[in-house]
Amino acid sequence: MVPSGEVKAGPHTSVANLGDGNALCIDNKNCVRCMHCLNVIPGGLLPGRDKGVSILIGGKGVLKIGATMGTVIIPFMKLETDDDFEKLNELARNVLDFFAENALDHERTGEMIERIGLANFLEGMDLPIDPNMIREPRSNPYFRSDDWDEQVAKWVEYKQKAA
Repeated sequence: MVPSGEVKAGPHTSVANLGDGNALCIDNKNCVRCMHCLNVIPGGLLPGRDKGVSILIGGKGVLKIGATMGTVIIPFMKLETDDDFEKLNELARNVLDFFAENALDHERTGEMIERIGLANFLEGMDLPIDPNMIREPRSNPYFRSDDWDEQVAKWVEYKQKAA
């Protein structure tokens, strides 16, 4: 966070004014689209100009263990033209074909990816490995910031003791 008057949005930087004289700066090139900032500042960020999708595979919602998030295999794919939609359809067909050839009986897609490994899945799908392919942006999807300052102080103290 920085004072809102000191920073301006640019082609690679987004700025969200927090309303208290501070602003949150986001480096768009390094953003993994985990949406953690939306939990911290509800209503503080607006949709960008690029229209598209992030594609996750392997998530499931079950009552016994709770919902699990899929693995991001396409961090961002533009969907503006008919060719873009055809690429999306081709990807879906390739995933189904790969699943039909490699999955065991009664196995889900996420379980298959865990069994064969994400690297093997991406190689079989002919997708490049990208550092934005995240499996879990954080362990708890519900974030509370009411004790943020205390937690930061504990972390700083811990790091000073370790040094």
